[in-house]
Amino acid sequence: MKHAYNVLYYLILSISAAFMLLLIAYIDYSDTNTIHNYSQEIVVGFFILSCILGISLAIRPRWYKKIIKRKDNNKIIKQTQKIRRKRKGHHPDCNQFKNHVVKIKNKSFCSGCLGLALGSAISIILIILYYTLTLQQRSTTFYLFIYLGLIIICFSYIEIMILKRNVIVHIISNILLVVSFFLITISVFELTKNLVIGMISILLSYLWLTTRVQISISRHILICNNCSKTCKMY
Repeated sequence: MKHAYNVLYYLILSISAAFMLLLIAYIDYSDTNTIHNYSQEIVVGFFILSCILGISLAIRPRWYKKIIKRKDNNKIIKQTQKIRRKRKGHHPDCNQFKNHVVKIKNKSFCSGCLGLALGSAISIILIILYYTLTLQQRSTTFYLFIYLGLIIICFSYIEIMILKRNVIVHIISNILLVVSFFLITISVFELTKNLVIGMISILLSYLWLTTRVQISISRHILICNNCSKTCKMY
């Protein structure tokens, strides 16, 4: 129940952030200002770094724990691992989670993380193309991109909530989620031509991604609670 309130909190924040960004895109719209090269380079560079961070976390979700040493937590983890299930693709090795994992050459990968990693790689390519090519689009096109990006985020949240999961759909959903961050970021930046707002767009992507993670954890807890087995990994 506590985590359900946590998810609701993040959803409210995410919806509020979406409305705020839309409002900024309309209020701060400028067709006379120009985007300075250094502004574009900062936004593109920060977005690429964010994607690289996302790929690293998708491939090795717990790597940061080696940097942040928590001896007490490590002891607890070691003790609980003796009595709990093994993990595949950082999911419990359980039939309840078989649709959460995809096998590639006898190796198990989390389907969600795989999709996020692929989406991040695609988004890096897209934003490099954006930086190297000159965009001459109408403002209406960028507004459509923002709405499309927000629709994709909503679809991703709904897809995670569905108890019956299709692995392929889940991978595609997570690929599109990161691509939606790209669409929203460059659209808001192009409409406002404001470095600060461009950076805010990227930071809000972190919020939307965190909300997606919270929904996913909540779903995992629900699956475990509805299971008759006693291992209870979540």
